[in-house]
Amino acid sequence: MQTAKLTSKGQITLPLKVRQALQLQTGDIVAFVEKEGRFEISNSNELAFQKVRDAFGGEAERLGIRSIEDVVSLVKEYRNGRQ
Repeated sequence: MQTAKLTSKGQITLPLKVRQALQLQTGDIVAFVEKEGRFEISNSNELAFQKVRDAFGGEAERLGIRSIEDVVSLVKEYRNGRQ
């Protein structure tokens, strides 16, 4: 279990293990998702990617897209092909 102390301004510092597990970098946005009266903390980029992947109903898997890095690579390939 990891813990963090709440400051008078409502701020916390996420423990290193949590940041690493969520693959968070400086400047990333953290999402707090409520489920059954509890909150889950997640990397908002990963959460958004998951929603997009789900919305495409298997198309991402067909294209071999498994991560945000795969999307970035695909966009770069597309842009290079259009020049």
